[in-house]
Amino acid sequence: MNTDDYKRRLLQIERELVERLGNEVEIAHDTGDDDQSDAGDRATVDVLKDEYFGRATRDTVVLVQVRDALRRIDDGTYGKCVVDGGPIEPKRLEAEPWTPYCLRHQTELEQRAQLRTPSM
Repeated sequence: MNTDDYKRRLLQIERELVERLGNEVEIAHDTGDDDQSDAGDRATVDVLKDEYFGRATRDTVVLVQVRDALRRIDDGTYGKCVVDGGPIEPKRLEAEPWTPYCLRHQTELEQRAQLRTPSM
């Protein structure tokens, strides 16, 4: 796949995320707008709202990454690891075209994040 193909794919993903985000936020805001007198109903509504806002949060994170990848395409650095400028594996780009890291650096970041996570 060449850079133009990745750009088309990323633009499509961006459009889908923007649309989905709008729907998720709208549903979260509209859920339970009527006055619920039953505590169980209010709890259910709160859970649904949290779920939709959680989805919106995750989609927002991916949307930022997609837009960053589009900027890298424009500046000619797409497909290169942001850590050392080495190539990102084609399979990684196929699976996650917005990834800024090669497999080695992604793995290192994830391992460091686990070390910082408190355990019980």
